[in-house]
Amino acid sequence: MLKKAFVIIIALCAFGSLGGVFLAGLNIYTRSTTPQQETTSESAAPSVTPAPVVDTH
Repeated sequence: MLKKAFVIIIALCAFGSLGGVFLAGLNIYTRSTTPQQETTSESAAPSVTPAPVVDTH
């Protein structure tokens, strides 16, 4: 009985890891097939030019 429970636990872990690999592959696939979206104003860096340096001497 203990051996059967051990085999069941190993099988569940194996199917769990295969499920994780499947989900990771699906994530990569959907990222590569969806078109790129425009960056939002929150994530885009503001385009501010530095002020010119004025020599007062």
